[in-house]
Amino acid sequence: MRTTAVLAADEPQAVEWLNPKGTGPFVFGCEHASNRIPTRLGTMGLDATELARHIAWDIGARRLTELLALRTDSPAILQRYSRLVNDCNRTVGHPGAFVTDADGSCVTGNLGLTDADRAAREREIYRPFHDALTGTIERRQQSAERFAFIAVHSFNKSVRSIARPWHIGFIYNQQPALSKRLISWFRERTDFVVGDNEPYSPLHAVDHTIRVQAEVRSIPYSMIEVRNDLLRSESEIAGWADLIAAALLDAHTS
Repeated sequence: MRTTAVLAADEPQAVEWLNPKGTGPFVFGCEHASNRIPTRLGTMGLDATELARHIAWDIGARRLTELLALRTDSPAILQRYSRLVNDCNRTVGHPGAFVTDADGSCVTGNLGLTDADRAAREREIYRPFHDALTGTIERRQQSAERFAFIAVHSFNKSVRSIARPWHIGFIYNQQPALSKRLISWFRERTDFVVGDNEPYSPLHAVDHTIRVQAEVRSIPYSMIEVRNDLLRSESEIAGWADLIAAALLDAHTS
């Protein structure tokens, strides 16, 4: 009999915690930290080269999140499985939650999904990640701590041969204050090309997590996007972590 379970008993749960006892002024979330595929799903029709691409994860984002958590002494919650299994930055009913065409690659593991298949992935992949964020954020709220939620992402240098000039971008919807301070900080102190709701914006349906975790609770937030060709080495990632941590701490206290 076919099982609808996604994760095998010997596989790690979807949520990875970093610095869980951190008392700093942020809660970090990273929806696309890994390109890991559950054993039961095989390779989802993709080879190793395809699974190493941006279609499967945000390259460099996990390590960047880890360093930001350490530099600000703040907790971070990461998703251990690929966005191809269930994109936790999309509602479960959104077409992008279970993509079948990922930038030209056919994700056969998402073809013909039943309602039970989708429900199992929501239960084992999406829900644990968002429940962990919700629990952490609500505990912070109950303690009356002043804090902000930060979603950490990376993006490709070009899409369909169209170059993206930005080195870093900050995404927001109805609460722009923190993002605007971060944009100003980088524009005043660095020579980087800084995106204001670029390379994505809520018009691209990328704001699910910041909306359901922060905006509905009136918590300051920002979604940070760093170009992934600038996150290829430990020294590059550490440099970005230094800058972003400094910007966050300045912006949060201003």
